[in-house]
Order: sequence, then C-alpha cells, then structure tokens
Amino acid sequence: MVNGNVLVPLESERVPLAEDPAVRDIVQGFLNAYPDELPNRTDFDTRALNTNSPQNVDRTVGRIRLDLPFNDRQNLTASFHSDRQRVDAFQFVAGQNPDTEIHGSLGRVSHRIDFSSKTLAAFSARFQRTKSLLKPEPNAVGPRVRLGSQIQELGPESEFPVDRTQSALAFGGTASHISADGNHTLTFGGHLYYGRLSGIETNDIRGYFQFSNQFGRTAIENLLYGTPSRYIVTIGDIYRQFRNWRGQFFIGDQWRLSQRLHLTYGLRYGFQGTPVEMEGRDLLPFGCDCNNFAPRLAIAFRLSDAFALRSSYTVSFGEIYAVTYQQIRNNAPAVRQYQVQNPSLLDPLEGIDTENPTSRYSPTQISPDLVAPYSHQYNLSLERKFNSGIFLRLGYLGSRTLKPFKAYVLNRAEIVEGIPQLPSTIDARRADPRFAEVYNIANGGIGYVDAAQVSVGIPYRTGISLTATYTFSKAIDLGTSYTSTAANQGVTRGRNQDQYDAFGDQKGLSNFDSPHALLIYYSWELPELTAGAGWLRSIATGWKISGTALAKKGTPFTLFNGSDALGYGNVDGSTGDRPNILDPSILGASFSHPDTSASILTRDRFIYILPGEIRGDLGRNTFRKGPIKNLNLALSRQFSFTKNGEAALQFRIEAYNLTNSPQFDEPQRNLSAPSFGRITNTLNDGRVFQIGLELGF
Repeated sequence: MVNGNVLVPLESERVPLAEDPAVRDIVQGFLNAYPDELPNRTDFDTRALNTNSPQNVDRTVGRIRLDLPFNDRQNLTASFHSDRQRVDAFQFVAGQNPDTEIHGSLGRVSHRIDFSSKTLAAFSARFQRTKSLLKPEPNAVGPRVRLGSQIQELGPESEFPVDRTQSALAFGGTASHISADGNHTLTFGGHLYYGRLSGIETNDIRGYFQFSNQFGRTAIENLLYGTPSRYIVTIGDIYRQFRNWRGQFFIGDQWRLSQRLHLTYGLRYGFQGTPVEMEGRDLLPFGCDCNNFAPRLAIAFRLSDAFALRSSYTVSFGEIYAVTYQQIRNNAPAVRQYQVQNPSLLDPLEGIDTENPTSRYSPTQISPDLVAPYSHQYNLSLERKFNSGIFLRLGYLGSRTLKPFKAYVLNRAEIVEGIPQLPSTIDARRADPRFAEVYNIANGGIGYVDAAQVSVGIPYRTGISLTATYTFSKAIDLGTSYTSTAANQGVTRGRNQDQYDAFGDQKGLSNFDSPHALLIYYSWELPELTAGAGWLRSIATGWKISGTALAKKGTPFTLFNGSDALGYGNVDGSTGDRPNILDPSILGASFSHPDTSASILTRDRFIYILPGEIRGDLGRNTFRKGPIKNLNLALSRQFSFTKNGEAALQFRIEAYNLTNSPQFDEPQRNLSAPSFGRITNTLNDGRVFQIGLELGF
C-alpha cells in the first residue's frame, strides 16, 4: 500500500456545468476518475486528500554462470541473466501512473589469457535484449487532462503507451603489459557496439486537453464547463526500427617516474554512426560523430611521508540517445502532431482535415550538426596522513559541459500590429503559417560545476571506522544539463519564455544544485562480551553496526504562471511563462515546512505578465526545496557453522530513514493555482525496517 496526498475536486466541483448533454457526459467521465472520498487534509489545502492505493510489484530474476579454466593461464567464463518485472502502479487518481512490464536478458562470454606474469589479455562478447511496455492502467481516461496543477492531472503522461524493444550486440577486448623494470603499465583496448531499437513511442499519442485560467474562469471551472484551452495529439503510424553503430578505443600508460611521482596518461577515441531507420521511412540529417578524442592525465606526487598531492584532467563524451534521435518519426507524411487552440471537447480536431497534407501541424526538426555532449572534468587534492592513520583531504573538483541537448520551441505567436493579442489569434500570429509550434532538437547551452571538498577518514581501529566528506559547490547552466535528452519532459519543462532569447532567459542554477552537503559513512564492530554464560557470549559476539548519514541543502525550483492567456502569460501559444517579481527580498528562500511555505510564497509578491510584455522577469530556479536529512542504520551478524566459514548464516536488520525525517516536496509552483505556495506532499518514504537472512555454503 502506498500512502500520499493528492489534490481532488471539492464537493461543489463534482457536477458538470456544461449545457450540452454530450459535453456533460465527457466532463462527468473526467470527474469519475477522482476518488469518491472528499478532501480530508484541509489543514494545509482545501483540496488535499490523504489516501492509500495498492501497488503490486512482481519480479523474477535468474542467473547462471559457468567458469571453465583451460589451464593455469586461460579461463573462459559464460553467464546468462534474466530479469522479468511487472508493476501494477498505485493510482490515487485513475490513470495517474502507467503500469509497467520489463523483460530483460543478458548473455556474456569472456576469455582471459595470461601470456605471462606481466602480460595479459581479455576478450568478451555480449548480447542484451530489453523489452519495455508502459501503458495506461485500465481505468485511465482517454486523453490526458492537464489542469495547471490546480487539482491532480488525469494521466498518465501523454507519451504513454511506450512499447519498446532494444537489443545490442557488443564485442570488446583489453590488454595490459608491465615493462621489465616495472615502471610502465601499458593498457589498450576497445569495443564495438551494434544496437537496434524498435517499437512505438512518441509524445501525445493519446492526446491531451489543457484546461487553464481563461475565459474569465479558473482551470477547474473550465473543466466543469468543458472548455479546454488547448488540445494536442499525434496521429499516424509511429512504429519504427532503428539501428546504429558506435565504438570506443583507448590506450594508456601508468608511468612510475620515481618512488614519489606517478603519472597516468592516455587517449580514448570514440565514434557514433548515424542511426538508420531500417525500412527507410525517416532519414536522420546528422552525420557520423567521428572526431571524439578524449585525453586523460593524472598525477600523484608524494611531497613527504605525510603529504600527497593528486590532480587529474579528462574529457568525457556522452552519446546521442535513442530517445533523442527517434523523435524524427514525428514528422509528415506518416505522422503529424496537431495543436488546436480553444478546441471543442466533443470534436477537438473540428475544422482540421487530417488527410490534407497542407494542414497546419507541429514538426520535429533535428539539427544536421547534432553531436554527442561532452564534459571537461578536473580536480586537485592535497592529502595529509597522520601517524594514527587518520587522513585529511582538501580538494577542488570541477567540470565544464558543452553541447548538451536542448529542445527549442519555435514558431510561436508574436505581437503583430493590427491583430489582437488573444488566444484565438495565436495561429494567425505565427511567423510560418504552415506550422504550429516547431520543435528543434540541437546542441545548446553550457554547464558549470565547481566544488571545494574536505574529507576526514578514521581507519579501522578498535572496531570503529568512519569517513566524513563535506562539499561546498555551485552548479549553473543555461537551462539544459549533460543528461538532458531533449525528449518528453525535456521539451515541456525546458522551454524558454521567449523563443528569441534562448540562453539569457534560462541561465540559472542547475536542477541538481545543492551548495552544502555532508556525507558520513561509519561502522562499529561491537566489543566481545567477556562475562556471562558461554552461549550468551557466543550470541552477543560478532555484531556490527554500520550506516550512512546525509545532510544537504535542498535543490532549486522554478515558479510559473500556469496559463498563457491574456492577463496571465505572453499569449504566444506556448507554456512556461514566469511572472514578474514584486518583492525581490524572498529570492533564494528555502521552503522546508508546510506550516510556513504559504505565508512566504504569496501572490502579492508577484504579478502576471502584462499585455505586450514578452516574458516575466523572475529567473529560473530562484527558490529551493527544504533540506535533506537522512540516517540509515544496519545491524548485522554472521554465524559460521564450520571452522573454515564455508557454511554461514548472515542475519541483518536495516533501518532506512531511521529518524523518520520528512523531506517535503516543493510548494505548488503554479501562481494561478488555488494552492499556490502550499506544500502538499513529501519526497521520501517514512521509516522503513527490513530484516534479512542469507545462507551461504
């Protein structure tokens, strides 16, 4: 059973207000997706319902491995792993989460050869196949219904269902050789990867209605009247099969210049070929990303018996993800995405001839210059080791990420003289009348991470060991990160307010920025019991306590208007508008508790975009969620049944979030939502105890 809070309609908001009986029936179907229970946590939100829902997880894992030594110098290893999982997801509201089926298998063969004590090589081949099916649960409504977070949206997300099969065949090998004098250890190797992706996946295949504050009504009122602001749907044959090649090769050397100075250096080369749609239905415009050279350099210098200096630099290349390039399928003539402003709930595509190739649609363009993102990574540390074995490490680490993926949303409505700036004129004010919004997938932006770090370590002594690390850091970017895919949520949540200000509008803290973090690992082997009966000493001896403690600053979040309509947003037909701020004194504030968040994050400190303004002046990620405080603890003991320990029973008790400390979710970020500024949920689970027994023989 999963427990949580969800925003549901009030008792007075459960009767359709539309005059047309057919529209009322559709609205009633939407309302029926909410539980019959009325809000029961009105102490922090008038629409908050605390409820429970079952979630069933079935998982079957099988492994088999064969080790076959040919002689003292050669060994063959073969293994096969199968993992099948099915999740019937919890649903506080019908269709809230997709049900999931994942079937994965992995087979591997490895051959190791020791030519001598100083030269060895290993070769391997691997085949992997994963089938993923994510689908709406049976009670989900047909299209997705978005309500600007005023009450729980009816889902799941509009990219579901996803029916995807990925398979990969990889070959690789490594070799190493130690020089006769032992001062050089040369390593080299590489791998080739052939992958296939097939299935159906795209945004808005089920379609979605967006209800927002418009027509002089709230989003909830517009739901009851059956008057959506927007409808988006993708129509066509979206099944595709892609294949692609990629590979990496490396060479490196560990050079022992002296007893005090060690140097590690090397070079890695990687390439990624252009993915190919196997039936020739789509042609990706970018060529082979074939110039990815990544140097590596590391230095370790012992200044004295007590001090050591270490530094390293490397370049890391990512890849052009399958979820990124497969969006090429969302284009005419086989597939079209339609966007309709102020649609009819009965016939949202009314007036659009889906058979006419000149009908306005939303294409997805992929840049012909698309390449894999990469990061420069570097660090410097000074370590002091004391006679007691305690060490102190002071360090700096940083990175610069270039060319992350970004989805630019173009061809939005502009301010045109003589045409009223209204939602009904959005299509008339687009620069290219052939299209609605145009999605352009390209490399864009840059990310910076800089951190200072202090670590203290107490080695195992008198049964106790401990390592504590404090990190002071800052991470900023231009609205996209190294892990961005420019797909799905990356399109909707990463868009600029102004299509012509791609970077200035988005510059801010990274989504993962947490300037202060303290992490402690510890273990304690309890002392032996010297008194008492022999059986009591036997039971009480050998116990070990271990765990982690984490305390860190909360990550940032962004406020938004929640409506693009006149009087709220810039009326360009695109979401993501932010307000103007009237009280800058609250910038940077953290919101850590439901009792205080709504009194700080109040509407009177902001104002919507005024008519004629392009965007609000509130920055991205200017506020923070509450801090994270977590303590995990484990108590374990191993009982041996034989003197050599070949047969043993391990008993373990684990406690997650031992202090039951809540990490509260971000406040409601939608300025036009009734619950704006209120915290209605938590991000972590409560205290969890887990008991395990493991028998080994």
